[in-house]
Amino acid sequence: MAFHVCDIRKGELPDRTFDAVVHLAALAGVRPSMDRPLEYETTNVVGTIRLLEFCRRMGVPRFVFASSSSVYGPDTPLPAEESTPANPCRPYALTKLHGEQWGRLYSRLHGLRFLALRFFSVWGPGQRPDLALEAFRRRIEAGQPVIINGDGTQRHDLTHVADVARAVELALRWRGPGSLVLNVGTGRNHSVMDMLAAARKAATPLVVHQAPHPAHVPETLASITAAEAQLRWQPRIFFPDGPES
Repeated sequence: MAFHVCDIRKGELPDRTFDAVVHLAALAGVRPSMDRPLEYETTNVVGTIRLLEFCRRMGVPRFVFASSSSVYGPDTPLPAEESTPANPCRPYALTKLHGEQWGRLYSRLHGLRFLALRFFSVWGPGQRPDLALEAFRRRIEAGQPVIINGDGTQRHDLTHVADVARAVELALRWRGPGSLVLNVGTGRNHSVMDMLAAARKAATPLVVHQAPHPAHVPETLASITAAEAQLRWQPRIFFPDGPES
């Protein structure tokens, strides 16, 4: 297996073709995007266009794109359906929507089979350290206060990384023509206080509540009917207990 390191924003891409591109490279996080919008635009949009152009030039037939539930915005009726108009309210969300739009355009113009997966709050091994579950765990282990923005009643659809990986694998087998956008979530959600309860285990941390962060939405919840129909995908692992019996 060949391993090629490059910078999708400006680096030289491999001089060979592939069966597919799975595009997971991005600057992640709604909060930091508010202070670094140009970096997010360059990485998440320009980088995506460069990979799409690589597919056109090299004849790569399919493209799986990691999008985000954040494209829906705070006023989307729940559970969020893919047919609902997107309403991104932060730079990160806007870059993900633009990535979807560029993919659909390349599908229409160049025949690329393009599938965007809108991931809902991914958790599990390797989780980003800035997300609530991992941030809580690390602060508790360090004996530090847990910081919660708002009252902790905010609710999120938490999707295990193993289910996300399986959705990507199934997306590579999708045979439909053109382009498609699908939610990858569980159809259930959990409060921030639920996440704290899962993280603290035996320890009882000091909890400090701060003002709600303007980047956050009060609730996310996925409709997964389309993913079930198109990919025959359903989640198998549910927060906080792991695989269901």
